Amino acid sequence: MKFKFDVTRVAVTAGLAVTLLASCGGGTQIEAFSPRRVIAFGDESSLIEVDPTHPDQGRKYTVNGVQFFSDTSVDPAVTKPVVPTTPVCSSNQIWVQQLAASYGFAFPPCASSGVVVNSEMRAVVGATAASIQGQVDDFTAGNPFSSNDLVALMVGVNDIIGLYQSQVDPTSNSSALIAAAQQAGTEVGSQVVRITDRGAKVLVSTIPNVGLMPFAINEEAAHPGEGRLALLSLMSEQFNTRLRLKLQDVRDGGRAVGLILGDELVLAMTNFPGTYGLSNITQAACVTTSTALLPTCDQTNLDPLAQLSYGGEWLWADDRHLGAAAQSRLGTIAASRARTNPF
Repeated sequence: MKFKFDVTRVAVTAGLAVTLLASCGGGTQIEAFSPRRVIAFGDESSLIEVDPTHPDQGRKYTVNGVQFFSDTSVDPAVTKPVVPTTPVCSSNQIWVQQLAASYGFAFPPCASSGVVVNSEMRAVVGATAASIQGQVDDFTAGNPFSSNDLVALMVGVNDIIGLYQSQVDPTSNSSALIAAAQQAGTEVGSQVVRITDRGAKVLVSTIPNVGLMPFAINEEAAHPGEGRLALLSLMSEQFNTRLRLKLQDVRDGGRAVGLILGDELVLAMTNFPGTYGLSNITQAACVTTSTALLPTCDQTNLDPLAQLSYGGEWLWADDRHLGAAAQSRLGTIAASRARTNPF
């Protein structure tokens, strides 16, 4: 069965969400919001975990940074990675890490001397929309939210891919998959409402369009003519639309939440790669070997072409996770939104 992407329907639904969200987030802060801590919930795209081979460093699900040195044995001198590879967690920051750093904070797995930790890492590998309630429950069991807490949340990619992979022929059951993606988006929005009801401020990001990922490109190539990429795109669109619609239930006219349009960022980087300094938007920078799979991928074990820029010019780290450039851009947007949202 061929599945066609209904552009008109998506545009109308997305437009409705934008209209209804006009009061959610927007504006400026009358008095600057100064969080006492940053708390990260979500999946592995927001996770920093301890590097078992370097316990004093953290590792992330993107292209991890390493230590470089200036090789003066050649003229002109060139910058090269230190051998043996030495990870540097403060390099190639993921979005929640950059957000925390903008306030002078750090997460425990990636704290350097002289930096205030003041951040809680609660994101989990493989998390889905249904996982967030448990993450919040575990956190609040002995650690209630306050009005000076800033929560960062992004989750949903695992939902879209998991739903898609649950069917041998996803396009033959597209309506059920789309409905399930919509429900997942609503669930994430419900957890945002729940967190704000308990007093915290929230920055929540929409998810990148899975249809733009190498995962979808590979699926389309393996099943030509079935419209699998279009289905993944529509599922992503519907997830994000329902998330945004649910945010209408946030207290105080939506002022307790700031919406980050991660989907629009990735779309812009895909459509205008040169503007963002990108040379590859369709392939994974990390090679698919056991020593280079995320989160062990770093700037020294990449695809030979990605290695030329140490992964900095590639949009994707692997077939479904953002590379360092996109993570950095998302972090910049998050830090800016935290200061302009009328919390």
